[in-house]
Amino acid sequence: MKTKSKVLILGDGRIARGVFKFLLKNHRIGRVAFYPEDKDVSKYDILIGALPGALGENCLKTALKFRKNLIDISDIDPPFYLRYEKAIAKKGILVIPGCGISPGLVNAIIGRELADNKNIREIEIKAGSLSKSKFCYPFLWCFEDIVLCHKLSSWQFFKGKKKKCFPFSGYIRESFFGQEAESYYCASGFENLMDYQGLRNFSYRVVRPRGFMDFFKYLESYGFFRLKNLATSKRILESKKSDNITFAELNFSSSVNKVRWLVKSSSSRNEAMNSMQKVTCALPAVVADLLLEGEVNCQGLLFMEELGKQEYLFKNILNRLKDYSITIEKKLADA
Repeated sequence: MKTKSKVLILGDGRIARGVFKFLLKNHRIGRVAFYPEDKDVSKYDILIGALPGALGENCLKTALKFRKNLIDISDIDPPFYLRYEKAIAKKGILVIPGCGISPGLVNAIIGRELADNKNIREIEIKAGSLSKSKFCYPFLWCFEDIVLCHKLSSWQFFKGKKKKCFPFSGYIRESFFGQEAESYYCASGFENLMDYQGLRNFSYRVVRPRGFMDFFKYLESYGFFRLKNLATSKRILESKKSDNITFAELNFSSSVNKVRWLVKSSSSRNEAMNSMQKVTCALPAVVADLLLEGEVNCQGLLFMEELGKQEYLFKNILNRLKDYSITIEKKLADA
């Protein structure tokens, strides 16, 4: 009888717990544990990185130290991993960064489209979470990372040139799925893709319920996001439950056509997992299964856009994500 694999999750937040629930259903896995509940990293076969903020860098460092394959959901930008690319290869391990929704599944779709169409000139991405309740602002992702991303400037690509955009810049009012929303330029975690040959525009907009910007700035001005108050603010803001949607909309334009992808997950207020947990945790669970099956059989640094360029793996991932009640649609329209 083949020995079942063991998986160690680095982190214990909502995303880490969501991955834990999904991995427990995998018959190829005999044990799933959290670190530091179990500090014996050496006995595990795969590490799942799910740490907030700069702590996320410890996931790769742990993988290198113990020579373990890493599927990383932590919100760390590509340049960090690239600095360790040679060390990863030398250790003979596989590291897959940004394995969530955005970055993550969004990157895989971008990789697939760039592989299929060499004439893409413009990419626009919109992603975020909405509540069906008016004036309700769901904090569904890692709280610390949500706060941080709305404080950081971002780089966008307009008319062949990179432009620095300040937090909440490019504000526009929008509507998605019949719900009032707003969006603004935001750091994406895949700015490295702006260098793809031929691209003229590449932008990422985060989508929030209408009024979120004013709500965020109000909380910030009264010190809710100061370090000493962060834990209390997190407890209060995460305690509000409502029906919620998490989605990503990707628009690709070339001289011959326009393609739109939609990724969407929904949850009711009473469900054990919110929509962000579902859509974020499903991908690492699927990738872990492919790794255990030997379908992903390589070493080194593998970004999701590179994985997406492998057509067989990309289609395999999309098919398996259907089991997690995630909607993935592609529509084609003439330019």
